[in-house]
Amino acid sequence: MGKLIETFKNLNKYWKLAILLSIFGIGFVIFKLSSKKIPDQVKESKEATNDTTTQKIKIPDDILKTHPLSYVKVRERGFYEEIVLPGKVSYDLENLANVGSRVTGRITEVHVKEGDQVRRGSPLAVISSVDLGNAQANYLKAKTKLEALKLQADRANELFEKKIISAREFEVANMDYKTVKTELETSYNALEIYGLNKAEISSLDSGKQKQQNLILRSPIDGTITDRKAVNGQAVVLEENLFVVANLRKLWIILDVYEKDLYSVKMGAEAQVYTLGEKPESVKAVVAHVSEVIDQVKHTAEIRLEVNNAGFKLKPGQTVSAKVQGLISESKSRKIMVVPSVAVHKIEGKSVVFIANQDGSFEAKEVATGEAIDDDIEIKSGVSIDANIVSEGSFVLKSEYLK
Repeated sequence: MGKLIETFKNLNKYWKLAILLSIFGIGFVIFKLSSKKIPDQVKESKEATNDTTTQKIKIPDDILKTHPLSYVKVRERGFYEEIVLPGKVSYDLENLANVGSRVTGRITEVHVKEGDQVRRGSPLAVISSVDLGNAQANYLKAKTKLEALKLQADRANELFEKKIISAREFEVANMDYKTVKTELETSYNALEIYGLNKAEISSLDSGKQKQQNLILRSPIDGTITDRKAVNGQAVVLEENLFVVANLRKLWIILDVYEKDLYSVKMGAEAQVYTLGEKPESVKAVVAHVSEVIDQVKHTAEIRLEVNNAGFKLKPGQTVSAKVQGLISESKSRKIMVVPSVAVHKIEGKSVVFIANQDGSFEAKEVATGEAIDDDIEIKSGVSIDANIVSEGSFVLKSEYLK
């Protein structure tokens, strides 16, 4: 060290200045580096302190006695999904009519075709019938004969009161009148059974109604969905010539497995979907649940009623439906859940309270998913071994927010 000092003294002033400047510069650099490192270390120390420090909550024993707590663990459960059922659209049998002739004959006119809208009483076709003509002739004969016999009966009543005719003659005149009156009523009823209405029978009396002609009329408002009648066709009894259906009200028939029937309720809402690239959706309600189980398929038939005012559905169409309350547990999708009462919203975050072994509690933020019944899905934030406070956790929330 002494030799270095002696050497430094022997140097000229320029060398001495250069060495001093070098030493000063090195010292300045070391100082700067040291001053920058100290704040970083302080910052890291603070962050480490924040990471390791957790707010622990203590609840006095007297409060726990009046507000006991219950504990749960995260558990696995199946995700319940609505069952999608295939079905067929059907006519509403309360709004469907098969129209045929009640007499034999031949069709002379057809007034409608498939797709036509008709009102109740609208003419569909005209049938010429010999049987109807005979019934009409019998009616007109009985009517004419009754008018003559009524005059005779009235005359006999006057003569009997004057004691001009005997009681026997009086009784015979009235008996003939009553017999023909019964014949007239019978022939009138026959015309009604054949399909003539009161207005047509009155027209027959006045001669305006053409004899032998029967006008087939629609019994309901609706649409002609089937027509078999053609001009000149021979008609036999009980042959259906037209089908008239009110397509604004339809049925949908579904098959439900026996094990799922308990959850099907009368009046429950259903959503019906059509098939195809652009499926349509309409609402329906459960109107009937079959009392009989199919012994082969182990299913029961349920019937939905749908208001088809928009004509989105057509009889015979294949559809799918979801019935409210008809759900099953998915075997492929499982989720982790806790009771909903265990999860609290605090400052926009989902929080649960964990019980520690030392009797304290701490808040843990969790990521939640879907709510199912009284459970809520937990995606992350707590381990499956954590003791989570369920019933009574509001006490911990109140203490945490203080």
